[in-house]
Amino acid sequence: AQGRFAALSKPAGRAVHGPGGLLLDIRAELGPEVELVHRLDRLTSGVLLVALSKEALAVAHAAWRSNVEKTYLAKTRGLPDPPEGEVALPLLENRTGKPKLLSRALRAAYGEKKAARLLAGQRLTGIPPLPPPGGTVAHPAGRPALTRYRVREDGLVELSPREGRMHQVRVHLAALGTPLANDPRYDPRREEPGPAPFLQLARVVWRDPPDGSPSWTWEMMPP
Repeated sequence: AQGRFAALSKPAGRAVHGPGGLLLDIRAELGPEVELVHRLDRLTSGVLLVALSKEALAVAHAAWRSNVEKTYLAKTRGLPDPPEGEVALPLLENRTGKPKLLSRALRAAYGEKKAARLLAGQRLTGIPPLPPPGGTVAHPAGRPALTRYRVREDGLVELSPREGRMHQVRVHLAALGTPLANDPRYDPRREEPGPAPFLQLARVVWRDPPDGSPSWTWEMMPP
């Protein structure tokens, strides 16, 4: 059953979708039926899992939220204090490819009239600013999101998001006051030019996979 999937090492700085995206190269190598099981930001490297058929993709998506755990490694600006804990902040996404998600969230939280004013660019008392296009913010109108973190002995921060919101790990790190170092969106002290951000999906564990084994694990070599 594991043969229905492939795990690849995505380089940092490469998009997975769109013109020049990594998916085009993957399909050229593995076949036109290949689909992405999940996404990684352009700046993120690490394990990228693909399904080799639409049937395999459906199996993966059915298990993804409940049975799959992702662990990231990040180089942050400063270190979180305490060195281990969790961030539970709702996240409001402004996906450029799915604008209805933002408007739906605002209507549910504030009603039609206020949502229309917010989407028109008005600021309303007591309501935090909306995320810019392609961005995410911690916001009361957002969807629940929880990320567990731990500072490792080597100074990298290990993070396990329970959900997969857009930029979840990056926004939750910023909320801790220790953003991903040189993150172009969420590090206000980023250096230009400066070292590239380091964020890597280091390990993916699929518990109770469809072949009946205890788990499947895909892991990057330690940095």
